[in-house]
Amino acid sequence: MSAAPDPVLPTLPLSRSSLAWRVNAEPTVFAGGGRALLLQVAHPGVGAGVEQFSSYASDPWGRLFRTVDIMMKLSFGSPEVSARQQRLLHAMHRRVRGTTDDGASYSALDADLQVWVWATLVDTALVVYEEVRTPLDDADREAYYEESKLVAYGCGVPRGGCPRDWSAFRDYFDTVVRDDLRVTRSARAVAATAMTPPLPGPLAPATGAPNRLVTVGLLPPSIREQYGFDWDARSQRRLDLWFSALRVGSHLMPAPLRHLPTEWTIARTKPLRIGWLQRHGARATASRLDAAGLTTPELDAAEPGVGTG
Repeated sequence: MSAAPDPVLPTLPLSRSSLAWRVNAEPTVFAGGGRALLLQVAHPGVGAGVEQFSSYASDPWGRLFRTVDIMMKLSFGSPEVSARQQRLLHAMHRRVRGTTDDGASYSALDADLQVWVWATLVDTALVVYEEVRTPLDDADREAYYEESKLVAYGCGVPRGGCPRDWSAFRDYFDTVVRDDLRVTRSARAVAATAMTPPLPGPLAPATGAPNRLVTVGLLPPSIREQYGFDWDARSQRRLDLWFSALRVGSHLMPAPLRHLPTEWTIARTKPLRIGWLQRHGARATASRLDAAGLTTPELDAAEPGVGTG
Protein backbone atom coordinates (compact mmCIF):
# COMPACT_ATOMS: atom_id res chain seq x y z
CA MET A 1 0.00 0.00 0.00
CA SER A 2 1.34 3.44 -0.93
CA ALA A 3 1.12 5.53 2.23
CA ALA A 4 2.89 8.63 3.43
CA PRO A 5 2.45 11.06 6.29
CA ASP A 6 -0.32 13.55 5.65
CA PRO A 7 0.13 17.28 6.00
CA VAL A 8 -1.52 18.89 9.00
CA LEU A 9 -5.19 18.06 8.67
CA PRO A 10 -8.30 19.14 10.51
CA THR A 11 -9.95 16.66 12.83
CA LEU A 12 -13.44 15.25 13.10
CA PRO A 13 -16.27 16.01 12.96
CA LEU A 14 -16.85 16.81 9.30
CA SER A 15 -19.15 19.68 8.35
CA ARG A 16 -22.46 19.64 6.50
CA SER A 17 -20.68 21.42 3.63
CA SER A 18 -18.23 18.55 3.14
CA LEU A 19 -18.21 16.16 0.20
CA ALA A 20 -18.38 13.33 2.72
CA TRP A 21 -21.73 14.66 3.97
CA ARG A 22 -23.04 15.04 0.42
CA VAL A 23 -22.22 11.40 -0.30
CA ASN A 24 -22.79 9.61 2.99
CA ALA A 25 -25.99 11.40 4.03
CA GLU A 26 -27.77 10.02 0.97
CA PRO A 27 -30.13 7.21 2.06
CA THR A 28 -29.56 5.25 -1.15
CA VAL A 29 -25.90 4.80 -0.19
CA PHE A 30 -27.11 2.28 2.40
CA ALA A 31 -28.17 0.03 -0.47
CA GLY A 32 -24.49 -0.84 -0.77
CA GLY A 33 -24.21 -2.09 2.81
CA GLY A 34 -24.32 -5.75 1.82
CA ARG A 35 -21.60 -5.27 -0.78
CA ALA A 36 -19.33 -3.53 1.74
CA LEU A 37 -19.95 -6.25 4.35
CA LEU A 38 -19.17 -9.13 1.98
CA LEU A 39 -15.98 -7.42 0.85
CA GLN A 40 -14.97 -6.88 4.48
CA VAL A 41 -15.50 -10.47 5.59
CA ALA A 42 -13.76 -11.85 2.49
CA HIS A 43 -10.59 -10.73 4.25
CA PRO A 44 -9.92 -13.73 6.52
CA GLY A 45 -9.01 -11.61 9.55
CA VAL A 46 -12.11 -9.45 9.30
CA GLY A 47 -14.37 -12.41 8.54
CA ALA A 48 -13.20 -14.29 11.61
CA GLY A 49 -13.64 -11.24 13.82
CA VAL A 50 -17.16 -10.56 12.59
CA GLU A 51 -18.22 -14.18 13.03
CA GLN A 52 -16.60 -14.71 16.41
CA PHE A 53 -17.37 -11.37 18.09
CA SER A 54 -20.07 -9.50 16.19
CA SER A 55 -23.78 -9.87 16.93
CA TYR A 56 -24.56 -10.11 13.21
CA ALA A 57 -26.39 -13.40 13.86
CA SER A 58 -27.81 -12.99 17.37
CA ASP A 59 -28.99 -9.39 16.85
CA PRO A 60 -28.61 -8.36 13.18
CA TRP A 61 -30.85 -5.30 13.39
CA GLY A 62 -29.30 -4.12 16.63
CA ARG A 63 -25.84 -4.45 15.10
CA LEU A 64 -26.93 -2.39 12.11
CA PHE A 65 -28.49 0.30 14.31
CA ARG A 66 -25.39 0.52 16.51
CA THR A 67 -23.00 0.61 13.54
CA VAL A 68 -24.90 3.42 11.83
CA ASP A 69 -25.11 5.31 15.13
CA ILE A 70 -21.36 5.07 15.78
CA MET A 71 -20.24 5.96 12.27
CA MET A 72 -22.63 8.85 11.65
CA LYS A 73 -21.99 10.48 15.02
CA LEU A 74 -18.25 9.85 14.76
CA SER A 75 -18.23 11.54 11.34
CA PHE A 76 -20.79 14.33 11.74
CA GLY A 77 -21.76 14.71 15.41
CA SER A 78 -20.61 17.49 17.70
CA PRO A 79 -16.90 17.45 18.65
CA GLU A 80 -17.78 15.94 22.04
CA VAL A 81 -20.04 13.27 20.57
CA SER A 82 -17.55 12.42 17.83
CA ALA A 83 -14.77 11.98 20.40
CA ARG A 84 -17.00 9.77 22.53
CA GLN A 85 -17.84 7.54 19.57
CA GLN A 86 -14.15 7.21 18.73
CA ARG A 87 -13.41 6.05 22.29
CA LEU A 88 -16.34 3.63 22.17
CA LEU A 89 -15.17 2.12 18.89
CA HIS A 90 -11.64 1.68 20.20
CA ALA A 91 -12.92 -0.04 23.35
CA MET A 92 -15.02 -2.42 21.24
CA HIS A 93 -12.06 -3.28 19.02
CA ARG A 94 -9.63 -3.95 21.90
CA ARG A 95 -11.38 -7.21 22.82
CA VAL A 96 -11.61 -8.53 19.23
CA ARG A 97 -8.71 -10.90 18.67
CA GLY A 98 -8.43 -14.57 17.85
CA THR A 99 -7.62 -17.06 15.09
CA THR A 100 -8.90 -17.14 11.51
CA ASP A 101 -10.26 -20.19 9.70
CA ASP A 102 -6.74 -20.61 8.28
CA GLY A 103 -5.13 -20.64 11.74
CA ALA A 104 -3.58 -17.17 11.57
CA SER A 105 -3.93 -14.76 14.48
CA TYR A 106 -5.79 -11.48 14.04
CA SER A 107 -6.68 -8.36 16.03
CA ALA A 108 -9.27 -5.69 15.26
CA LEU A 109 -6.59 -3.14 16.20
CA ASP A 110 -4.42 -4.33 13.31
CA ALA A 111 -4.05 -1.24 11.11
CA ASP A 112 -4.19 -3.30 7.88
CA LEU A 113 -7.58 -4.74 8.84
CA GLN A 114 -8.88 -1.34 9.92
CA VAL A 115 -7.81 0.23 6.64
CA TRP A 116 -9.54 -2.50 4.65
CA VAL A 117 -12.85 -2.17 6.51
CA TRP A 118 -12.75 1.60 6.05
CA ALA A 119 -11.78 1.21 2.37
CA THR A 120 -14.82 -0.95 1.62
CA LEU A 121 -17.10 1.76 3.05
CA VAL A 122 -15.40 4.56 1.10
CA ASP A 123 -15.44 2.66 -2.18
CA THR A 124 -18.99 1.36 -1.80
CA ALA A 125 -20.45 4.73 -0.79
CA LEU A 126 -18.93 6.39 -3.84
CA VAL A 127 -19.95 3.58 -6.22
CA VAL A 128 -23.60 3.79 -5.13
CA TYR A 129 -23.66 7.58 -4.94
CA GLU A 130 -22.36 7.93 -8.48
CA GLU A 131 -24.88 5.37 -9.74
CA VAL A 132 -27.84 7.13 -8.13
CA ARG A 133 -26.91 10.82 -7.91
CA THR A 134 -24.11 12.01 -10.19
CA PRO A 135 -20.44 11.15 -10.81
CA LEU A 136 -17.95 13.35 -8.98
CA ASP A 137 -15.29 15.13 -10.98
CA ASP A 138 -11.62 14.48 -10.20
CA ALA A 139 -11.30 17.41 -7.77
CA ASP A 140 -14.42 16.47 -5.82
CA ARG A 141 -13.42 12.82 -5.69
CA GLU A 142 -10.04 13.81 -4.27
CA ALA A 143 -11.70 16.10 -1.72
CA TYR A 144 -14.10 13.33 -0.71
CA TYR A 145 -11.18 10.98 -0.24
CA GLU A 146 -9.21 13.45 1.90
CA GLU A 147 -12.23 13.93 4.14
CA SER A 148 -12.77 10.18 4.35
CA LYS A 149 -9.22 9.74 5.65
CA LEU A 150 -10.23 11.71 8.75
CA VAL A 151 -12.91 9.09 9.40
CA ALA A 152 -10.28 6.36 9.07
CA TYR A 153 -8.13 8.09 11.69
CA GLY A 154 -11.17 8.44 13.93
CA CYS A 155 -11.71 4.69 13.60
CA GLY A 156 -8.17 3.97 14.80
CA VAL A 157 -6.05 3.96 11.64
CA PRO A 158 -2.70 5.68 12.41
CA ARG A 159 -2.14 9.02 10.68
CA GLY A 160 -0.39 8.32 7.41
CA GLY A 161 -1.78 4.77 7.36
CA CYS A 162 -4.14 5.36 4.44
CA PRO A 163 -3.13 5.42 0.79
CA ARG A 164 -1.82 8.90 0.03
CA ASP A 165 -4.37 10.00 -2.57
CA TRP A 166 -7.31 8.71 -4.58
CA SER A 167 -5.11 7.13 -7.25
CA ALA A 168 -3.11 5.26 -4.62
CA PHE A 169 -6.35 4.21 -2.95
CA ARG A 170 -7.62 2.67 -6.20
CA ASP A 171 -4.35 0.75 -6.59
CA TYR A 172 -4.54 -0.42 -2.98
CA PHE A 173 -8.17 -1.52 -3.26
CA ASP A 174 -7.60 -3.49 -6.47
CA THR A 175 -4.48 -5.13 -5.02
CA VAL A 176 -6.27 -6.33 -1.89
CA VAL A 177 -9.15 -7.72 -3.97
CA ARG A 178 -6.70 -9.54 -6.23
CA ASP A 179 -4.18 -10.82 -3.68
CA ASP A 180 -5.63 -10.89 -0.16
CA LEU A 181 -9.32 -11.77 -0.22
CA ARG A 182 -10.45 -15.36 0.26
CA VAL A 183 -14.01 -16.44 0.92
CA THR A 184 -13.71 -18.65 4.00
CA ARG A 185 -16.39 -20.48 5.97
CA SER A 186 -16.73 -17.40 8.19
CA ALA A 187 -17.43 -15.23 5.16
CA ARG A 188 -20.01 -17.70 3.85
CA ALA A 189 -21.80 -17.70 7.20
CA VAL A 190 -22.07 -13.92 7.10
CA ALA A 191 -23.20 -13.99 3.46
CA ALA A 192 -25.93 -16.51 4.29
CA THR A 193 -27.51 -13.98 6.63
CA ALA A 194 -26.82 -10.79 4.68
CA MET A 195 -28.57 -11.42 1.39
CA THR A 196 -32.16 -11.06 2.66
CA PRO A 197 -32.99 -8.54 5.42
CA PRO A 198 -34.56 -10.43 8.37
CA LEU A 199 -37.97 -8.79 8.10
CA PRO A 200 -41.31 -10.38 8.98
CA GLY A 201 -43.84 -11.81 6.53
CA PRO A 202 -43.73 -10.84 2.84
CA LEU A 203 -41.35 -7.96 3.53
CA ALA A 204 -38.37 -10.34 3.57
CA PRO A 205 -38.66 -11.63 -0.01
CA ALA A 206 -39.81 -8.20 -1.26
CA THR A 207 -36.67 -6.52 0.05
CA GLY A 208 -34.40 -9.52 -0.41
CA ALA A 209 -34.54 -9.50 -4.22
CA PRO A 210 -33.26 -5.92 -4.69
CA ASN A 211 -30.78 -6.31 -1.83
CA ARG A 212 -29.30 -9.41 -3.43
CA LEU A 213 -29.28 -7.75 -6.84
CA VAL A 214 -27.30 -4.73 -5.63
CA THR A 215 -25.00 -6.72 -3.35
CA VAL A 216 -24.05 -9.35 -5.92
CA GLY A 217 -24.02 -6.99 -8.89
CA LEU A 218 -21.59 -4.52 -7.32
CA LEU A 219 -19.09 -7.10 -6.08
CA PRO A 220 -15.85 -7.42 -8.06
CA PRO A 221 -16.33 -10.40 -10.41
CA SER A 222 -13.54 -12.44 -8.79
CA ILE A 223 -15.14 -12.12 -5.34
CA ARG A 224 -18.61 -12.79 -6.72
CA GLU A 225 -17.28 -16.06 -8.15
CA GLN A 226 -15.62 -17.04 -4.86
CA TYR A 227 -18.94 -16.66 -3.08
CA GLY A 228 -20.57 -18.79 -5.79
CA PHE A 229 -23.04 -16.12 -6.91
CA ASP A 230 -24.41 -16.34 -10.44
CA TRP A 231 -24.45 -13.25 -12.66
CA ASP A 232 -25.41 -12.79 -16.29
CA ALA A 233 -26.59 -10.18 -18.77
CA ARG A 234 -30.19 -10.47 -17.57
CA SER A 235 -29.10 -9.83 -13.99
CA GLN A 236 -27.14 -6.78 -15.12
CA ARG A 237 -30.19 -5.39 -16.96
CA ARG A 238 -32.29 -5.81 -13.81
CA LEU A 239 -29.64 -4.02 -11.76
CA ASP A 240 -29.51 -1.16 -14.27
CA LEU A 241 -33.31 -0.81 -14.10
CA TRP A 242 -33.21 -0.82 -10.31
CA PHE A 243 -30.63 1.95 -10.25
CA SER A 244 -32.68 3.91 -12.80
CA ALA A 245 -35.68 3.76 -10.46
CA LEU A 246 -33.56 4.85 -7.49
CA ARG A 247 -32.14 7.68 -9.58
CA VAL A 248 -35.58 9.02 -10.48
CA GLY A 249 -36.83 8.80 -6.90
CA SER A 250 -33.70 10.44 -5.52
CA HIS A 251 -33.88 13.39 -7.89
CA LEU A 252 -37.57 13.97 -7.18
CA MET A 253 -36.96 14.21 -3.43
CA PRO A 254 -35.40 17.42 -2.05
CA ALA A 255 -32.09 17.11 -0.19
CA PRO A 256 -33.43 18.12 3.25
CA LEU A 257 -35.95 15.30 3.08
CA ARG A 258 -33.38 12.79 1.80
CA HIS A 259 -30.97 13.71 4.58
CA LEU A 260 -33.59 13.64 7.33
CA PRO A 261 -32.87 10.03 8.49
CA THR A 262 -29.16 10.86 8.88
CA GLU A 263 -29.93 14.07 10.77
CA TRP A 264 -32.33 12.15 13.03
CA THR A 265 -29.70 9.48 13.75
CA ILE A 266 -27.12 12.11 14.72
CA ALA A 267 -29.60 13.94 16.94
CA ARG A 268 -30.56 10.84 18.95
CA THR A 269 -28.86 10.30 22.29
CA LYS A 270 -28.81 6.51 21.86
CA PRO A 271 -28.86 4.07 18.94
CA LEU A 272 -32.25 3.13 17.59
CA ARG A 273 -33.78 0.04 19.22
CA ILE A 274 -36.89 -1.79 17.97
CA GLY A 275 -37.37 -4.77 20.25
CA TRP A 276 -39.88 -6.79 18.24
CA LEU A 277 -37.92 -6.34 15.01
CA GLN A 278 -34.64 -7.30 16.68
CA ARG A 279 -36.20 -10.42 18.21
CA HIS A 280 -37.63 -11.43 14.84
CA GLY A 281 -34.27 -10.78 13.20
CA ALA A 282 -32.51 -13.07 15.65
CA ARG A 283 -34.95 -15.91 15.00
CA ALA A 284 -34.89 -15.47 11.22
CA THR A 285 -31.10 -15.36 11.09
CA ALA A 286 -30.76 -18.48 13.25
CA SER A 287 -33.15 -20.32 10.90
CA ARG A 288 -31.18 -19.29 7.82
CA LEU A 289 -27.88 -20.40 9.30
CA ASP A 290 -29.41 -23.70 10.36
CA ALA A 291 -30.87 -24.24 6.89
CA ALA A 292 -27.48 -23.52 5.35
CA GLY A 293 -25.77 -25.97 7.73
CA LEU A 294 -23.76 -23.18 9.34
CA THR A 295 -23.29 -22.30 12.99
CA THR A 296 -21.46 -19.36 14.46
CA PRO A 297 -19.59 -19.00 17.76
CA GLU A 298 -21.40 -15.81 18.71
CA LEU A 299 -24.83 -17.33 17.99
CA ASP A 300 -24.09 -20.34 20.17
CA ALA A 301 -22.92 -18.09 23.01
CA ALA A 302 -25.57 -15.37 22.93
CA GLU A 303 -29.21 -15.24 23.83
CA PRO A 304 -31.51 -14.47 20.90
CA GLY A 305 -31.77 -10.74 20.43
CA VAL A 306 -28.81 -9.93 22.66
CA GLY A 307 -25.55 -8.80 21.09
CA THR A 308 -22.56 -6.65 21.86
CA GLY A 309 -21.41 -5.21 18.59
